[in-house]
Amino acid sequence: MKILKTLPAVVLLTTTLISCGGNDSKEPGKEAEKTAEEKAVTADSGPATKLEGAWEIKRAEGSMGDLNVGTVYEFKGSKLSFGKDGYTNPGSTIVTDSTFSFQANGNELKFMYNYKFNGDTLVVEMQNSGGQIFHMVKK
Repeated sequence: MKILKTLPAVVLLTTTLISCGGNDSKEPGKEAEKTAEEKAVTADSGPATKLEGAWEIKRAEGSMGDLNVGTVYEFKGSKLSFGKDGYTNPGSTIVTDSTFSFQANGNELKFMYNYKFNGDTLVVEMQNSGGQIFHMVKK
């Protein structure tokens, strides 16, 4: 019976990790154009971004969206981890003005997300996910 309760979460995590992929690269020469805020350095020596900090999914749209509610994405410079209920998946990220990536530690797959702000809410859509949209608030 316990397997039946955890199966949807395992399926969601597997689907999330497999469903997206891509290659995000920054334009060469853009480094010199960064503002002082963008050049700020965090504790892990990565550049600070406007996504810096912890963001919790409060509402999710798409297939099995309810399973994602409560998941926390934590951005620290070039590091990104996300998790829920004691499970954390650490990795790295590259943040642009409208996208961010996630590559889990020890994994070659890179997942891409589009994001925008709606007031204080961070709205994130996984690329190639078939409509997975997360509405996050800063913790």
